[in-house]
Amino acid sequence: MPTHRIAVDGAELHVEVDGDGPALVLVNGAALTTRQWDGVIDRLAAEHTVVRLDVRGTGSSTPGPPEGYTFEQYACDIVEIADQLVLDDFDLWGMAWGSRVALVTAAQHPDRVRRLVLSDFSIDPADVDAQKQGAIAAKRARADVGIIDPPHPEGIRDHLDQDAMLAAMAATLLHADLLPFVEQVRAPTVIATGDHDPNLVSSRRALPSFEHARLIELELTAHGAVLWRPEPVIGAVLEFLDG
Repeated sequence: MPTHRIAVDGAELHVEVDGDGPALVLVNGAALTTRQWDGVIDRLAAEHTVVRLDVRGTGSSTPGPPEGYTFEQYACDIVEIADQLVLDDFDLWGMAWGSRVALVTAAQHPDRVRRLVLSDFSIDPADVDAQKQGAIAAKRARADVGIIDPPHPEGIRDHLDQDAMLAAMAATLLHADLLPFVEQVRAPTVIATGDHDPNLVSSRRALPSFEHARLIELELTAHGAVLWRPEPVIGAVLEFLDG
C-alpha cells in the first residue's frame, strides 16, 4: 500500500493508494480516518486504483490554515491529489459526512468526476441521536435473522490533532442547504442509504434534484453502512461502478 504526503494550500495530506484499474477516490465519514475502509479495500482494489485520503486536519493529515475548513477547499484538495497522482478523472465515493465533500467536488469539478457514490447521504443537518437509535434498532433486527456484525477496523478514530479534527468537521455547519450543489451535479450518481438511517428521509428528498441518480435503500442497515453492514453496500457500489 503506497502512501503519499501531498502538500495542498498549507496542509500536508495523507493519501493511500491500492490496486490497479479505473481510479476510485474515497472520502471518510465524520471524525473517521482512512482506516474506515480497511474492511472493504481488498474488494475495491481488485479492479480499481483506490485512493484514500484523510481530509485536512483529520487522521494523519496536517491542519493547514483554519480558513481551509470548507467543503470547497476539501473539493480542491481532492482534485489536487488527483492531479499529483496523474488521474485525469475518477469515480468518487463519500460516506456520510464525506458524501457532502463528494457532492461538492462533483458539483464544482464536473470534468473530473466520472461517477458519484453517496452513502448514508443527507443534505440536512445530522441528527446524531436518531442515528444512534437507528443503529441499535438495526443491530437488533440483524441479530434476529442471525447476521453477525463484523468488527470495526482499528484506528478509525486516531487523529494527530483532535482539535483540528473537530474544526474540520465543523465545516458541515457552513452550508445549511446543500441542495444547490445537488442541482449542479452532472455525473451519474447512486445514493445508498440504510433503511434504519435517519438520513434516508433526506436522501429521498434530494433524489429528484439530481440529473442522473437512483436511490438504493439498504435493508437492516443503519448509519455507517460500510462499517456495520459492508457486503450489501459494496455489492451495490461495485455493480454501479462496473455496470
